[in-house]
Amino acid sequence: MSFMEKLTHSNQNNGKLRLCLIQSTLAGGFVSIFFLMMSYFENGLVVTSLIASIFIVFIFPTSPAAQSRNLVGGHLISAAVGFLCFYANNLLQGADPVFAYTVLFCGLAVFLSTLLMALFGFEHPPAAAFAAGLVLAPSVPILMCLLGLVCVFVLAGSKKLLFPLYCTD
Repeated sequence: MSFMEKLTHSNQNNGKLRLCLIQSTLAGGFVSIFFLMMSYFENGLVVTSLIASIFIVFIFPTSPAAQSRNLVGGHLISAAVGFLCFYANNLLQGADPVFAYTVLFCGLAVFLSTLLMALFGFEHPPAAAFAAGLVLAPSVPILMCLLGLVCVFVLAGSKKLLFPLYCTD
């Protein structure tokens, strides 16, 4: 029996296929919504961080990184660290930007955010990219950070509402 025949003849597989299609559709829908807001983001790294979070939440809903606590806590820690590193970078550079300082503060933002996430138990790997994206913003990243955090809160809330639709097998 071919793969397609097995897939169409098994009720269990049909149920799993249906759930996985719903799950993937929700993930794609969230990505589309975030891309609509992309004009407000000054750095693609923040967007890719959010897309990675969407993937983890919708495709691996039972993993520790997908838990709402880790999702929100990791991004909040990374937002704070990213802001601090952004301002430290700008203060140190003054009017004459130096690429080496930006690289240094970008690495420092990732280091500090991952360290703090691990110490406080909010492990969510894509959040480290969120911190780096804030450091790389060409101007003060307040709107970018707020929209990113709104997206994270919406994602965490939707996970709670939509959990029965997940394909967890």
